[in-house]
Amino acid sequence: MKAYIEIECKEDLLRALKPEESNAISKAKIYQSEGKLKIEIFADSISDFRAAINSWLRLINMCLEIEVLV
Repeated sequence: MKAYIEIECKEDLLRALKPEESNAISKAKIYQSEGKLKIEIFADSISDFRAAINSWLRLINMCLEIEVLV
């Protein structure tokens, strides 16, 4: 299974999330292209897939909330 997440953002978000790419249980590829953060998520089972998507969305949301506060 494969999912894509695309968000318009600054490069700061990429730098904040990039370390999580290698620590994730599921496979993920994070990069920036055309001013958008792009995350590709790969998982073998539906439960791992759902968990990975939820985790990435929570991490993104947390980073965006911190960015607003700073």
